[in-house]
Amino acid sequence: MPLGEIFSLYGQPGLSRIEKRTLERVLRAAGPAVISVAAVSSPKRKTYEYLLGHCYTVWLKAQPEEHMSRVVAQGDFRAMAGSDRAMEDLRRILESRGPLYRKADATVDTSGESPTRVLPS
Repeated sequence: MPLGEIFSLYGQPGLSRIEKRTLERVLRAAGPAVISVAAVSSPKRKTYEYLLGHCYTVWLKAQPEEHMSRVVAQGDFRAMAGSDRAMEDLRRILESRGPLYRKADATVDTSGESPTRVLPS
């Protein structure tokens, strides 16, 4: 089911519950794996704590402008929908989440880097 549909049916709390249950199931069933998540915000805090306790975590850090351009390049315009303050909001969000992000086991600054420069094959 597309993320937008899950969100519209169940709201943020429901989406967070589904994410946590799915993560628990994947970690029980999978061998070594790389899992990409966005699980730091308040409703997802339990998911983030679960990740910190059960996984090796890496914070892929970038400047706010790069975050925004990467999201837009993926075709996701929700962050800017009806907001002329989207970049200001993003800066505030990243600043407020910094202490949580720093709990990760490692930090990789991806600012100005391509995926192949960050993680060469």
